[in-house]
Amino acid sequence: MDFSEKLKKFMENSAEASREFLEKAADQAQVWGEMGRLKIEIIQLRTKAQSLTAKLGTEVYNLLVEKNEPMIGSSTPEIEPIIRELQNLDRLIDEKENLYRSKGGKDSDLNIKSKE
Repeated sequence: MDFSEKLKKFMENSAEASREFLEKAADQAQVWGEMGRLKIEIIQLRTKAQSLTAKLGTEVYNLLVEKNEPMIGSSTPEIEPIIRELQNLDRLIDEKENLYRSKGGKDSDLNIKSKE
């Protein structure tokens, strides 16, 4: 094989390697973008859950102290919808966190303890 054939072969191999590298880099960039989006969604869901938890506490206090209700529970009309919404948010957060992990994300990136 003469020099020009070797050079041609080298250039073809280099072009193929570059193409493969760029494809992998594009795929990884897409994964990182998805992980960033998921992380933002998780933070937003957690913030909403914290707000609802405060609302639930306020409503429970209102019922127990201000309205002097002797008994309240999860089926009490004033708090039942808040509890349902909190349960739904908890489910959504778990789904998003699991999806984040499946893409290679770590619990420490989300500031949560590992579920091991």
